Amino acid sequence: MAAALTIAVILMLSVAVARVAAVAMRHTGLPENVARFQCISALTGTGFTTSESEMILNYPIRRRILVVLMVLGNLGLVTIAATFIVSFVETGSQPNAVLRQAFLIAAATAVTLFVMTNKTVDQFLCDLIGGVLEKTTSLRKRSFQRLVQIGNGFSIGEHTFTGSKPVALKDLPLETHELTVLASRGSDSRHHHPVPDEAMVSPGDVLVCYGHDGSHEAFEEHLSGRGKPAAQ
Repeated sequence: MAAALTIAVILMLSVAVARVAAVAMRHTGLPENVARFQCISALTGTGFTTSESEMILNYPIRRRILVVLMVLGNLGLVTIAATFIVSFVETGSQPNAVLRQAFLIAAATAVTLFVMTNKTVDQFLCDLIGGVLEKTTSLRKRSFQRLVQIGNGFSIGEHTFTGSKPVALKDLPLETHELTVLASRGSDSRHHHPVPDEAMVSPGDVLVCYGHDGSHEAFEEHLSGRGKPAAQ
């Protein structure tokens, strides 16, 4: 029983750590699906070397989060392996005891997997973690996704236009916020590069912009209606 409880606690802690790390990564502007995949990869020691890894290597906070996950992941795997060995050694050659331990460990694993895959529980945990991070750290939920950290405070990010009706690109305060549009992606997944000033931006369209981190923040606030109107 103690072995199954130990493994259940370790698995639960691993899930919690992965969720906290994924939400933190998402608050840095990383897409949610990429954040989760990279956090699970680091925690389990899988180490997938995809092009998405560049989005993490070029951003210091993301690198620190993954380093912590790698260390904790190795400690967790070692602990689980040691618990397995000790639990089955203690049962000796008694078949009933071995089956009981195996059943309890399988049940603990099943409960953990249920929590991981349940959308309601997952959303509740993510909202709770996100609220705590916003109150206790400098991280906060962003409406834009930072793709690449160039250096010296400059980055490339994606901004989703959330207006109620289409507007011309030239009518957005991009020059005021010193942002350069590199490309756009329509709600129909069509990409445009370069983007003419006369191009219309519709609700749901994504603008890929280059500029200073502060400019991204200011433009995000403008799109969300929290910023001051751009000077005419």
